[in-house]
Amino acid sequence: MQAVIAQGTAVSAIQAVAGAAAESSQRASAKNVGVKFSSYNGTALVIPAAGFGGKAEKSSSSIRGSPARANLFGNLKNLKTDILNPLKPSSDSVEVKGRLVLSRRSILDLVNVNASIIDDNIDLIFNQSVVINLVSVEAKPDGQPKLSAKSTIVNWITATGIKEKLIAGDESYAVTFHVPKDFGEIGAIVVRNKHFNEFFLHEVALETSSGVTYQFPCKSWVYPDNILDADDDRVFFTNKTYLPGQTPSGLKRFRESELVALRGNGKGIRTPSQRIYDYAVYNDLGKPDLLAKRPTLGGNKDLPYPRRCRTGRVPALADPKAESNIPIGSIDYYNPCDECFERDKNSGFYAGALKSINHALAPVISGIFDDTCNTWDSIEEIMEIYSKGLDLGTKLADTDDEEKKKSLVFLNTIFKAEGDSKSVIKYPKPQLIKEDENAWMDDEEFGRQTLAGLNPCVIELVTEYPPKSSLDPSQYGAATALTEKHIEPYLEGLSVKEAIEAKRLFKVDYRDLFLPYIERINNTKYKAYASRAFFFRTKTGAMKPVAIELSLPPTEQTGASNRVFTPPLRKEDTNYFWELAKAHFATIDFGYHELISHWLRTHAVMEPFIISTHRNLSKLHPVHTLLLPLYKNTMRINAAARQHLISGMGIIELCFTPGKYSMEMCSKIYGALWRFDHEAFPANLIARGMAEPADASQPGGVKLVVDDYPFAKDGLELWDVIKSYMGKYLNIAYKGSDKAVQEDVELQRWWNEVVQIGHGDKKDEPWWPNADSIQNLTHICTTIAWISGPHHAAVNFGQYAYAGFMPNRPSHLKKLIPEEGSKEEDKMLEDPQKWLMETLTSQSATAIILTVLELLSSHAIDEEYQGKRLHDNWTSDPEIKAAFTEFSAKIDALQRKFEERNADKSLVNRTAGPAKLPYMLLYPHSAESGLTGRGVPYSISI
Repeated sequence: MQAVIAQGTAVSAIQAVAGAAAESSQRASAKNVGVKFSSYNGTALVIPAAGFGGKAEKSSSSIRGSPARANLFGNLKNLKTDILNPLKPSSDSVEVKGRLVLSRRSILDLVNVNASIIDDNIDLIFNQSVVINLVSVEAKPDGQPKLSAKSTIVNWITATGIKEKLIAGDESYAVTFHVPKDFGEIGAIVVRNKHFNEFFLHEVALETSSGVTYQFPCKSWVYPDNILDADDDRVFFTNKTYLPGQTPSGLKRFRESELVALRGNGKGIRTPSQRIYDYAVYNDLGKPDLLAKRPTLGGNKDLPYPRRCRTGRVPALADPKAESNIPIGSIDYYNPCDECFERDKNSGFYAGALKSINHALAPVISGIFDDTCNTWDSIEEIMEIYSKGLDLGTKLADTDDEEKKKSLVFLNTIFKAEGDSKSVIKYPKPQLIKEDENAWMDDEEFGRQTLAGLNPCVIELVTEYPPKSSLDPSQYGAATALTEKHIEPYLEGLSVKEAIEAKRLFKVDYRDLFLPYIERINNTKYKAYASRAFFFRTKTGAMKPVAIELSLPPTEQTGASNRVFTPPLRKEDTNYFWELAKAHFATIDFGYHELISHWLRTHAVMEPFIISTHRNLSKLHPVHTLLLPLYKNTMRINAAARQHLISGMGIIELCFTPGKYSMEMCSKIYGALWRFDHEAFPANLIARGMAEPADASQPGGVKLVVDDYPFAKDGLELWDVIKSYMGKYLNIAYKGSDKAVQEDVELQRWWNEVVQIGHGDKKDEPWWPNADSIQNLTHICTTIAWISGPHHAAVNFGQYAYAGFMPNRPSHLKKLIPEEGSKEEDKMLEDPQKWLMETLTSQSATAIILTVLELLSSHAIDEEYQGKRLHDNWTSDPEIKAAFTEFSAKIDALQRKFEERNADKSLVNRTAGPAKLPYMLLYPHSAESGLTGRGVPYSISI
């Protein structure tokens, strides 16, 4: 058996993703731009804070069951003033007790011991660890903010010593303030960190002696004074929101100044401690200094693209227009620090990535593959990935090599590898082949996946036949070779015209999108056609393929080619040309899925919305509160993708058919097809002919052409529930006034910047809606919520279920189909199975793709699902809480409804289909983390 030498760059890239996930625990010192109120630091003498027996309370690392966060207000009532406090509160003052919940800098689930020792000793000597001021909603008579005297948390170091602090978790600290009776309502706090290391401030809770409570959902990294400017302060507002014109006088300057700080000045290299959100074009995908130049995407008509977050790195030496790269494996690339994972997400992502590294390394360091040069021998050999696993080929337990022993620890503790040697790593069996290992080959299953599989958002109703082309025939040849004779034998006695009129003929058409790139692709090691497929909905409701057309452009040696393949008329017959045509269509569909349905239509298009929200909508703004869950972890994931997945020589280029043209094609398709108005789900279905306008009694206000269309059927009901909640929330926030929407300066600036800058290459398109009414704003926010939630869930969390079995969705193919009458045709017909295996994705690429898909298809332990919130301190508005409770109940009802739908044996595109695979991708919740194939988070969280 000969080991496969997998692409080292791809493996290094996966390793770099893992390293990058620990970024939040290794961020370098840097100057930050914050809110500057230096005069506030000279207020009254510090009143020492009270503690709990002199100890900081430790907690579990679990967010859901965190004792540090549980019953936060209940603990406040037991807080006693430190008896050593020499300063007695005035009789005219009011006591305010507080608790902070924070996490220290950590690596995986372990405290960063060196950082903790430094911070603990500084605290022990100076007792000035974290300094806090309260801010009143009322300004002083001179218009300046009204602040309390400074107070500090005490006893940062625990009495039990550093050894008890090896397991990272939320820590709870007490603080006490005394403010004048006329201080007024508390609206914000100002926090300064006098340690040498940052911490993540989860939340703060305050309670006055009269029982008034205040909550601060902070969720932010607080960097130390030795990194920030001397007059930088971090400001956190309560969970009470205000429209800009309603901002209390005491908070106005804080509101404005924080937005200024978050925007930055558009200059210089961004550094890790900064929270600056700004825009840039995609000029960082290539590696020009490594002879891998890639075009800049965005900022020009030929290659339009959404904007990304600006990092400001220096130009590359070999291309001054391109941003320089960071070394492979480095974690030193900028993301606004608050976009970095919280500790629990960081640990889960990092552990998963460690698993992925070892999965990807397995084919490199073992002898699992034979001497057929990186080619599979049979489907049975592929199946062994799940049954026998990948043998590392070395007895780690018998080695004296410390690095290998560390790998053994990983295998024992993280991978839960089976077998005495602990050297076998198994990939989980994909859902597609769990019930029937051969169902994927069924033509009916091939068609079913257009409605309920990996990429269910591209199928269209056929309105004309034969198909036409928008490409110049003098350059690309005739539009089609399809005729009515090709498909009429499969139409159950209907003519093509009758099938179209009955709305029973459908297509997935990539021909015009891929054909301009096919010659260039075929000059690489991968081979492809520009493909289109036609499907007929049978009397039983099944979606069966009736023809696949594979096209090649003219070359210097040959003319243009349009080859039509049709399935056997009898199910028991096998046509190897048809099977090869299905494989070629599947690989183009998979590439389109990853680049367009997944990356472009969720990750890439969402980033400008996130950037503009933080730049223009204050955290005091109700729309900021509404949208924030939709953005969780997205920018961090996108940054990692730019570095390792979609970059030049990254995993997409190495393993997928479009290769180095992947992102250029993505840009062209964005320019040709993407429209914000068509991302609204009902409008998207109508645009594809898969639904027709109907009255409001129908989900989404549309009627489906195919009722048993699982993605659409479940999706429309999710759309309605989300839209109802968004509408109620916004009506509460704006008190039912469209005029209030129009006069909201922050909101108008937010939407204008999304259109004019974030998606600036499409700023003049007439289809952009105006944010000028509650109805329009509801539609805008619902569309954003759909993109980040249900659409992303549908195309992401099923990746391993369907593409985890490579023959169902090969990422690339290595041979074209032999021409009729050629010697290659004779060779293929002599041993069709061998030809197919030599055509399919290589062994090393299969291992890499499975590795990545397993990671991307897994839910994190801190996932926030539709209708659920991990913490209940996100708002103090009782009306909004009631609206959310109603939303949550409706989501729970949908979960039950979808489960009942999957149990209906008459629905052939669900559990009753050939693969017996229920459509669970739009189940709102997943009871567990990991590879569950169900659950719709609010955000593009992976």
